[in-house]
Amino acid sequence: MKKEDYKKYFGITISLFGAIALSIILFFFIYRMPGISGGIQHLSKVLMPFIIGGCLAYVICPMVNRLERLFLKLLSFIKEDKKRAAIAFNCSVFGGIIITIIIIYIIIIIIVPNLISSIVKLVQILPANADRLISWAEKILNENEMIMQYSEQVIDKATEFVQNFINDELLTYVQNITVGLSTGVISVFNVLFNVLIGFIVAIYFLMSRKKLARQGKLVVYSIFKKDTADSIMEEVKYADKIFSGFINGKILDSVVVAIICYIGLEIFSFANPGKSMMSEILISVIVGIFNIIPFFGWYIGWFIGALLALMVNPIQCLFFIIFDFILQQIDGNILGPKILGNNTGISSFWVLFAILLFGDMWGFSGMLIGVPLFAVIYHLIKKLVFKGLKRNGQEEMGAEYERDYPRKESESFSENVKNAAEKIHDAYDNYENSINAEKRRAKEEAEMQSRLEAENGVDYKETDTILDNESDYTQE
Repeated sequence: MKKEDYKKYFGITISLFGAIALSIILFFFIYRMPGISGGIQHLSKVLMPFIIGGCLAYVICPMVNRLERLFLKLLSFIKEDKKRAAIAFNCSVFGGIIITIIIIYIIIIIIVPNLISSIVKLVQILPANADRLISWAEKILNENEMIMQYSEQVIDKATEFVQNFINDELLTYVQNITVGLSTGVISVFNVLFNVLIGFIVAIYFLMSRKKLARQGKLVVYSIFKKDTADSIMEEVKYADKIFSGFINGKILDSVVVAIICYIGLEIFSFANPGKSMMSEILISVIVGIFNIIPFFGWYIGWFIGALLALMVNPIQCLFFIIFDFILQQIDGNILGPKILGNNTGISSFWVLFAILLFGDMWGFSGMLIGVPLFAVIYHLIKKLVFKGLKRNGQEEMGAEYERDYPRKESESFSENVKNAAEKIHDAYDNYENSINAEKRRAKEEAEMQSRLEAENGVDYKETDTILDNESDYTQE
């Protein structure tokens, strides 16, 4: 058998073996899907503190980087570079964690007291509202005998249903509620414990972020060739740009919307003194929190805020519905594009698709990260498609598509601020480097002069003084 035939049949054998092995693995994966999904859920539950810590570290990291640059400037009086960098690094990490804890604490002390006072207010108002509702219903029923007959039939059926429910199913429901309450309390403590451990993990992530990034880069370049590794690193940078820009921009946008909503509700309360109102802070915080979720978040916050306001003051509810609708139009057409820009690069259809898909898979967190995650996947698929077109000699199709459907390139407000800050920082670094270079040059000249003096036994400063005096004498 020739060597070429041997290589040919060996390649065919390896390909068949690989196809059979992959088929077996795929069959096992599908057949054992419940067990695999259960194992993944158990693993995610065990690693939940690390997941929370990683998310916190990723959100805090931009603030920590800015604090580090600030501390480097403030600690410029420390001459040793390594010592100054270490102190600035540690102070920036702990400063970022402390600022985050303060922000969370402020949100809690704003929401919890207002939530309690709102519940107390609802409990106080409900009896009077119930009496008014009963009086209105009696008036309507007394004026219409047909409605009275139908209402009596409904009341009889409702009474029979309640009696059967109390006799047959009430005990089971009470037991289920008791078990649910106990499970809920345990879940709350587990969440608090995971968040506490998550803050500790976030500190370790932030302290080791540069080393971890370097290690990840070493692993990529050790496995793949240079061109492939460069492509992977470019995609990682693109994913980081998409995620950080979208999440940080969404948080900033939601804070601005909540502040504007609070100001509008305060103006309405000031214009209607003496009337009972739902807490403006509570409604604004709810609107801001749900505004983080793309597409659906506004509707959820709008509905909850209107429902809370309706229970206390229908006029406030009507004002909130109109005002929040106008606010969301302003946010969607002015504030959002200015703050977020076109960070994702995907259409509204794919935004809706990503929210529904990842929201069903991962709940609230899926709604939050689904859009940037799908944007990264969309970008990868687009690059592969255009690479395939180029390989098949169909570059004109790609160029025609780009010409017919150009991507809207618009820098966001946060990107503009970031670029301006980076330019200022670079200019300051160049200025510092030039000053340090002049100091080093002067120091080297002084050391060289002292070395020559030590070698020749001549004081060059005195010689220069004598030469200057002789030149002055000659001129006279």
